[in-house]
Amino acid sequence: MTPRNRLLVPVVLLLLGAVLLWAASRTAWLEVVAFNDQSGEARRTLVGADWQPALVPIALGAVAAVAAVALVRGTGARVVGAVIALLGVAAGAQAASTVGDVDTDRVHAAVTSEEELGRTNAGPGASGVQSLPEWSEITGTATRATGPALTAGGALALLAAGAVVIAWPARAARRDDRYVTPSTRRGEAGAGDAGTGRGLWEELDEGRDPTA
Repeated sequence: MTPRNRLLVPVVLLLLGAVLLWAASRTAWLEVVAFNDQSGEARRTLVGADWQPALVPIALGAVAAVAAVALVRGTGARVVGAVIALLGVAAGAQAASTVGDVDTDRVHAAVTSEEELGRTNAGPGASGVQSLPEWSEITGTATRATGPALTAGGALALLAAGAVVIAWPARAARRDDRYVTPSTRRGEAGAGDAGTGRGLWEELDEGRDPTA
């Protein structure tokens, strides 16, 4: 892999993973139906940020990793790659947690509150919707596949980015000799050419005996 691709490929994958995870945090994951004797049946929608609060921090971590990939070289780059892969594993765990039965106790805690205004909304983008009373009973839940699918895609992108950085870390920068003085350059060149014909002629041109 070329040096340019060693930087470009993981950066693109990191940004892709961050975008997918952020989109997953804004997408509906669960539709909840609850009932209480005060207000009757009520419906609530849990978006990714409500149901999987770790999605946003993982997405922010992926964005921060872009700078680390651009700046860190050598062995340090492999460490960064391992951290990125761990972010991918964490994101994958968020998607895998939706497989199987939904934890109704967790749903109940998410949609009910003793406060007047709850933490959950009535749909993506809504805010300030009154929460359900704490004595409400969860009577039904329905999962939505879009959020987990976006999360799984983000997890794969982060895992791929980490693998690329680990397999092809950016090489440590070589010493930059652009600021070496001309006299030093001539001295280095002279040392290398002393035993060649060019070196002998240069010695004669400067009035020195090359056989001395």
